[in-house]
Amino acid sequence: MKRFFHTILAVFLALIMGAAAVSSAFAAIPQEEAIAQANAYQKHSIGLTGVKNARELGGYKTGDGRTVKFGKLLRTGKLVNATEADRKKLVETYHLKKNIDFRSSGEIEDAPDPELPGVAYYNYSALGSTFQAYVPVVDGRTEEGLAYTLAFAKTILELDRNGDFFDTYYKAEYTQLYTTEAGIDSYREFFHQLLAANGDTVLWHCSAGKDRTGNAAMLLLIALGVDKETAIQDYLLTNDYVAADKKAAYDKYYEKTHNEKIAQDFASDPGVKRAWIEESFKTIEKYYGSVNGYLHKALGLTDDDIAKLRAAYTE
Repeated sequence: MKRFFHTILAVFLALIMGAAAVSSAFAAIPQEEAIAQANAYQKHSIGLTGVKNARELGGYKTGDGRTVKFGKLLRTGKLVNATEADRKKLVETYHLKKNIDFRSSGEIEDAPDPELPGVAYYNYSALGSTFQAYVPVVDGRTEEGLAYTLAFAKTILELDRNGDFFDTYYKAEYTQLYTTEAGIDSYREFFHQLLAANGDTVLWHCSAGKDRTGNAAMLLLIALGVDKETAIQDYLLTNDYVAADKKAAYDKYYEKTHNEKIAQDFASDPGVKRAWIEESFKTIEKYYGSVNGYLHKALGLTDDDIAKLRAAYTE
């Protein structure tokens, strides 16, 4: 419990201390076209039944007319519940070579990835080694957890957060990804592993496959030459994958609190919001000018590195 509140306090302070950032420098294609790209190919699903939010980046168009290769860049939630068929598909159909895990040691201890034959495993905790995911508690999957969650909801209401606690939390978390050593190091290693893979299949994930994973996917898509709006629409696809979880969260917390703002706020937690990923862009632009600036200045990528990535993963 204490660790959870310490995490909340740290990210909340980080959000408060962040100043307004300049507007994005990325030109976007029409939103309708970006949405159509995200919705194509069964929303880029890779057809796993035991792994949430399991999809790929294949099929997205780049600014120079190329296409991200299919079956090479996979983004998912945690793999602990992968079925035998899921594991076989990753190894035999997708020929997976690398599994990059952005979770903390505590998260991994609670839900370790299965060993996959021929697949190298790497762990880079994007939120630091002491981060402890709060979702299992907030989820209310146990009576103790539910009682705590309801008390927590009451605290939110008393703080007069106006039903935007999770907006505050996730915006601060996303800022943390780009302003802390843990976040920057993790994404640096992510790109290092992609470069070393040189076209082999790579999977990356966190717990839900939406925040740490979603930010990594956004960075990679833009590095490959995909426009900002399309990268955002790929990020927002999470809401389609977790629609049932969002509805269940709303129904549960409305029934328990009879407060629509709290229910809507908790219903946002399983999914994502555009405002959250826009906070990433604001933070990047504030400190590095652009995503390209971040890739070069923070992660140390060169123009040759970017060209190598594009040669390996687009066609």
